Amino acid sequence: MEMKEKIAVRASELMMQFGIRTVTMDDISKDLGISKKTIYQYFKDKKELVNTITSIHLNLEKGRFEGTAQDSENSVHELIMVSQCLRESMKDMKMSLMNELQKFYPESWQMYEDFKKGVMLETITGVILRGQKEGLFRSEVDPHLIAVMRIEQVQSFIMRNLFPKENYSLYEVQMQLFDHFIHGLFTIEGHQLFNQYTTSKVKQNETLN
Repeated sequence: MEMKEKIAVRASELMMQFGIRTVTMDDISKDLGISKKTIYQYFKDKKELVNTITSIHLNLEKGRFEGTAQDSENSVHELIMVSQCLRESMKDMKMSLMNELQKFYPESWQMYEDFKKGVMLETITGVILRGQKEGLFRSEVDPHLIAVMRIEQVQSFIMRNLFPKENYSLYEVQMQLFDHFIHGLFTIEGHQLFNQYTTSKVKQNETLN
């Protein structure tokens, strides 16, 4: 691993654990056992480091989202995979970090917004269109509007603290939203196929999350 990548990876881990603003360049240099001067050879300031970390993360997420269509058996299977990606993406970013990006690192936040309006939106819209062609999703559903609703629904519930954390875990909220979302999409055939996947996973002691 090259030094620039090593710095970005470790800085990302520290920020995920303690928060972006809490972690200083001094903290990163001490943790890695290198001088701050070495860090500044690769990143002119903390903002550039955060932007680099955000870019790396979103490129990894792009690969996950774009691989769902190729790896899936049908639109129902792809929807399950896409929803897993969406939940994992939100979980990995951590909502506290996203709030920090939004408030203090506008360039990184814009990267995320571009990713959301590009990769996320295109992927979810695509799976709905595929489902309609396969007769598994309702034809009267507007793919673009429902895709926007799905993305904003998940983000809003988490970032705006719309649920009492003492009563619900993040996982429970995500699965309730997913359940509501999919049952508004499926035709009878789509429901039947989804139930087959659910039954198969239960038999294998797995989950759809």
